[in-house]
Amino acid sequence: MVLRLRSRLSIEEYLGFKLFDPDFYGTADRTAFAGIKRARQILLQANYRLDLYGVIDNKIACDFLLGAHGLPVMPTVALYHEATGLPAPFLLRSTEELRAFLSNGERYPLFGKPLGGRQSLGSASFDQYDSAREAVVTFDGRKLALDGFVRDVTTHFASGYLFQKRVSPHSAVRPLCGDRLATVRVLTAATRQGPQILRASWKIPAGINAADNFWRIGNLLAQLDLENGQILHAVQTTPDGFEDISHHPDTRGALVGVTVPHWRQILDLAREGARVLADVPLLGWDIAPIDAGAVIVEVNHIPDFRLHQIADRRGIFDAAMMRFLQERKADAAEWRRRMAAQA
Repeated sequence: MVLRLRSRLSIEEYLGFKLFDPDFYGTADRTAFAGIKRARQILLQANYRLDLYGVIDNKIACDFLLGAHGLPVMPTVALYHEATGLPAPFLLRSTEELRAFLSNGERYPLFGKPLGGRQSLGSASFDQYDSAREAVVTFDGRKLALDGFVRDVTTHFASGYLFQKRVSPHSAVRPLCGDRLATVRVLTAATRQGPQILRASWKIPAGINAADNFWRIGNLLAQLDLENGQILHAVQTTPDGFEDISHHPDTRGALVGVTVPHWRQILDLAREGARVLADVPLLGWDIAPIDAGAVIVEVNHIPDFRLHQIADRRGIFDAAMMRFLQERKADAAEWRRRMAAQA
């Protein structure tokens, strides 16, 4: 039987989702899945205020805004931006200043990422500085020549590279995946009735990966019970796609039944963040459980629906999403009328 997909999936997306596999999706409505083209249409319909994207794209600006409202964010310790600004303790304006910062052993452990980057591209996680070898030591023990890393940053990220104090995961998470943050991706919708949690899944790092992004080969993605934060199912990224997995491949810890620590606080943080950024109403939040509670790692105004569709084993076009999009369509029309009247 040939499916007529209202989401306009390409054949590559249909195969990539494994929608042909009844053992994985059961009786789920295959026509409810959205591919890249339909996802873009959803985002433009929901987040039609394109003028506000820059606030979220700039990690410093977004963290400052959230922090000003009392929400916990990752502690940033330095920004590298070539030949920009005035001398300041927080700012690294030259190759020499960047090198001096990284060769100070008291700064570690550190996590670095591009100021406007996405999906952890260009990110790095370092345990310490090896002064004898003039090298930075990654979380998995590899030693990278300091000059080589500095050259990479100055060549590719001269317009902004952040260094944050690396935060350890909750003590209950470390036995599962080691000393790496495993963030919960929470999809929120700012509706007329207030912020709503649409979906949530847990991204769990594995193998050589310091970041938990699901596209990285070996990482895991878990379906969560929204009521209590328990893992219901988990899959692992493979070179050919993804497959079911029952235990973490590194620690052999069982996955099903594990509960995300501070689950209620994570959901509350996502809701409050959605209130702060209500003018961009469809957002993906990466929130990590830590011993002190929970911390917002990143906000995405282009949330990856693929994560939730694979984790939950059902398409993004459920009743809640359809109601939200209808609401946004009406709101967008009203906003454009107001803007036209003011022109």
